[in-house]
Amino acid sequence: VRRTLSYSMHEIALVLGPDLTKEALLPALDMFLKDLDEVKVGALQNLSKLLGVLDPAARSNYVSLICSLEMESDNWRFRQLLAQQLGELFLLFDESVVQAELYPIFMKLSRDPVAEVRNAAGMQLQPILARLDELKVTWRDEFMEELQDLATDRVYQHRLMFVQMCENLLVADGDLDLDMFKRDFLPQLLVLGEDKVANIRQKTAVCLLNLKGRPATAEHDGVKTALSALGSDKDVEVLRTMGKQIDMGYTSCKLQGVVSGAARDAELRAAVLSGST
Repeated sequence: VRRTLSYSMHEIALVLGPDLTKEALLPALDMFLKDLDEVKVGALQNLSKLLGVLDPAARSNYVSLICSLEMESDNWRFRQLLAQQLGELFLLFDESVVQAELYPIFMKLSRDPVAEVRNAAGMQLQPILARLDELKVTWRDEFMEELQDLATDRVYQHRLMFVQMCENLLVADGDLDLDMFKRDFLPQLLVLGEDKVANIRQKTAVCLLNLKGRPATAEHDGVKTALSALGSDKDVEVLRTMGKQIDMGYTSCKLQGVVSGAARDAELRAAVLSGST
């Protein structure tokens, strides 16, 4: 019963409204957050929707809870649930909370050791950037500099995270501010087109092909140069992304001078083990 109720609390809150939610549901929410993991997951899964029903004063009481979830080490799925709701949480709180608490949480989860958590955080970049623009924050440049640090990180998973964020922005619903993208993301993206790790080059190719298909960036010199280089890459998956027809046979790969799938897997394993590729 507790598990079922924990998954539906946000729906009940919408019916009750802010006053009754505060009076009747918050005590149950606090209890569920200390319950078994299967109950706690239900309470956390739609936490942002429930907080959205509350008035700002009541909502502020849960900032410390949000911060504690980011430090959760026993169950990474709690961090994933938090990461999935960061866009909505940025909308719910004022600039002081966004800057002091949510901004650092987003950056830390973007570097989380678990890929599912990193990916969930990266998916929230578009609404987060929109919220920063809405608030007209004076520290946006600082935010972007820290985000751009991912592109030059010695750990290849973090560089890959930057490329995935770029891809998320390019395929997200709504109009993309291409001037912003060219200023804040494209310079780093072009450099990653020459990364040592083939998986990063392949993801970068996906982003650049997207930009090539947009009138505003189709003739961008940097995009054209990077795509030309990627079209001559030695990795099978990069070449396939670029539209090249490649025979996957080992002998064929040797004759064409491209890296086979097995060699690519070995490269990735070495990158993970070294943490410095």
